[in-house]
Amino acid sequence: MPKEIKYCCENHVDIAFDDFLVENETFPNLEKCENEQCSYCNNTAKYVLS
Repeated sequence: MPKEIKYCCENHVDIAFDDFLVENETFPNLEKCENEQCSYCNNTAKYVLS
């Protein structure tokens, strides 16, 4: 099963990390990103977890 990609702003990094661990049963790669929307709110995402 492919890993789900999550985009997150600075306010939602912790919850995105926790959700990624639960859903994928592995640690994510955390990278900076631009021009994406946070998966949890309407703010601009600062990071992508993949």
